[in-house]
Amino acid sequence: MPTSLPAARSLALLLALSLACAACAAARPAPARPAPASREASNTYDYLEFQALFQEMTRTGALSRTSPEAFARTLELQKAAAQAIDRVIAREPAPGLFMDKAFLYWNPEQAGEARAVLEGGLRQFPDDYNLNAAVANAFLLENRLPEAAQTISVYLSRNENTILRERLGQLYIDTDQPAKGLETLRKIPQKERSNDALFQMARAEARLGHRKAAIETLKKLTRKAPDFLEAWVELAFQQEMEKDYASALATYAQILALGETREDIRQRIENGGGEGREDIRLRVVGLELKLNNPDKALTVALEGSGSKAFVLSAALLFLSENYTAQASTLLDVLASTPPVPGEYFFYKAVIAHDGENNPRKALQFLDLVPQSDPHYSQALQFRIQLLYTLGREHEAVELMEQGKRLFPGQSRFPLLHAGYLIEKKRLPEAREVLEDALKARPEDEDLLYQFGAVLDRLGDRKTALSVMQRIVDKNPEHADALNYIGYTLVEEKRELERALSLIKKADRLKPDNGYIVDSLAWAYYRLGRLDEAWRQIQRAVALAQDDPTMWEHYGDIARDSGRRAQARKGYKAALKLKHEAPERVQKKLKGL
Repeated sequence: MPTSLPAARSLALLLALSLACAACAAARPAPARPAPASREASNTYDYLEFQALFQEMTRTGALSRTSPEAFARTLELQKAAAQAIDRVIAREPAPGLFMDKAFLYWNPEQAGEARAVLEGGLRQFPDDYNLNAAVANAFLLENRLPEAAQTISVYLSRNENTILRERLGQLYIDTDQPAKGLETLRKIPQKERSNDALFQMARAEARLGHRKAAIETLKKLTRKAPDFLEAWVELAFQQEMEKDYASALATYAQILALGETREDIRQRIENGGGEGREDIRLRVVGLELKLNNPDKALTVALEGSGSKAFVLSAALLFLSENYTAQASTLLDVLASTPPVPGEYFFYKAVIAHDGENNPRKALQFLDLVPQSDPHYSQALQFRIQLLYTLGREHEAVELMEQGKRLFPGQSRFPLLHAGYLIEKKRLPEAREVLEDALKARPEDEDLLYQFGAVLDRLGDRKTALSVMQRIVDKNPEHADALNYIGYTLVEEKRELERALSLIKKADRLKPDNGYIVDSLAWAYYRLGRLDEAWRQIQRAVALAQDDPTMWEHYGDIARDSGRRAQARKGYKAALKLKHEAPERVQKKLKGL
């Protein structure tokens, strides 16, 4: 979603009210200080003292981030300035004085103090526009949008003000109340609606699902205010959401053209006015690819800045749509100016492997990534996988050992090594690798989970269960550990309701994991809830079709729920997938 700017603009507008007062204070020289002789003279004396203290506080405040002495002095000056203006307020309170005092605390750390000052002013001047706006602004500084909205709403219930009504509408939209926001904005007479108000109305319409209405509003707005950058960006985004890619392309082209012809707009685009220029260009590339125009997309990409970040992001778009040739051409931009970044070789390796089905060529590219490159670790992992695929297991293991030495803080290399040993059924060695890795990273969840899984395969289920419980104690939303504990309890036919609860939570966290869904089906089966078990096991085999144990479960649930044909299907599938206990499955099949 493009980031809209009116919130910031409104904040600046409200803040300007305080800044204006402060600027006036800072502009006047500190007076000589004769003893005041009258109430009026006392007010003048104290107010000028406040101004002088505030001016000095501003100077020392600039140094307070790096100097403890300056920080302490700033607080002293702040306190003295507050005391000076409090004397004026005590004699002759006025809304502007409360705002002057609040500005002493106008920073994120003291926003609550600033608001307290302003609310004190509101108690005496409840209908003052500036005070109400400033209180709302203080709530915004505290990131308390609902309270800011409530402040403005109370004021509008007594006094109509178009600027604040517009701000209230935006606050409702920003707090996920688009209907309320739209209702608020529609109360502004049409002739008085600013461009910002129309923009916020379009945002509300879009969030209410009225995308076509939002697009029409934005089109009218961009015709009325052709330099309204945020409206153009929002229009392009809504057209994308509507899958009107051709129109979105035309809108993005208009945004880029605005940047070419208007220096102020170009600066706003470059500085992230909704989206940066390169972000917009990337969107154009993506849309051209969606419209099956890879050559046009490549032309747009090549017209970009040529920065590494842009080229890599654009290349990834081409790769995600399987346009490997265009991705390769674009990447060559990076090779034209030394030093060639490591990502160039990495992406070229991906293209060689995925696009050209040439793992040897991919290895050649990966060999060019220097060890000093920040991406050497990823290149090493890729090389390991390629070597293993090519049957060069000894070289792959050597690189695993190298990775463990070079990157002792990473878990990926011991996990790769342990996975290799598990596949080779060298479980005691896998256990040793993981134990060594856990000495350096005892709280690593991936290492702990793999360690627990190895213990389970070694028959030490009790210790494996304690390891998994340790993971869940640390991270209650670790879906795989939750599933392991739940499934183990089901297999042991104990604490079945707890097991079901754990597995259901795992399923919520990973709803498309076939193994978790299989555990869920098995839990329902053990509880005798066969209809639910049947529904879940069908879901499981649709998600993961090549697990023999899952198909045995399918057969058992089908058999006990009176579905003999489906039970036969399940047992046959389990045997075809080489179940580890074929005699047991064969016996079940014969018993149908």
